[in-house]
Amino acid sequence: MPTQDSPLKPIEDNVVAIERKLTDFMRLLLSKVKPMAARFTALLVKVKKSAKSLAAKVGKGTIDKILKLGDKLLRLLPMLEKMVMNAVKFARRIIATIRKAPVVEKVFKAVKAMVARLASMYRTILARVAQMMILINPIQAVLKIVTTFSTVLSFLFSWISEVGSVEALMKRASSVVKKAHKMLKAEAKRVTQMVKEANQLKPA
Repeated sequence: MPTQDSPLKPIEDNVVAIERKLTDFMRLLLSKVKPMAARFTALLVKVKKSAKSLAAKVGKGTIDKILKLGDKLLRLLPMLEKMVMNAVKFARRIIATIRKAPVVEKVFKAVKAMVARLASMYRTILARVAQMMILINPIQAVLKIVTTFSTVLSFLFSWISEVGSVEALMKRASSVVKKAHKMLKAEAKRVTQMVKEANQLKPA
């Protein structure tokens, strides 16, 4: 366990704060974004089956956009979830390494390498969250367009009412992801500071 005046103490504090932010983000993913993804997946299956008929009513470009961006989003979400879980586990591993070291100076080299890796993981997560924002917003906009045809389409597709509820979920998810991205981006300053502090460590 590092003392208050140990060069590892500010690094430990920063890693703890980063781990908490990532854990908070994971909860948001699981509670707000993942349920939307499950509903959207089911809807996308129906859209694919009726793609030609839908395209004739709302335009091929609209349906192509839903399918293309939808597939990208649904591939991204589980990948992001795994990245965040791995980053949280790795942050906890760094904390344990620092706290359990009998002689803190002996772990300087290991901590320096681990911090660099955590920083890289964090930046990748931040980039993927930004990518998710870029995907969600146009999908939600296109779904909203489809809902304007819901009265006509309801005579042809019994499930078309689901588009409106999924669009509403997508809108809420978009707001959540936007706030999460802002939170994670603000925390990136701490990541930079953590790396700077780790680079100043002089292995024994």
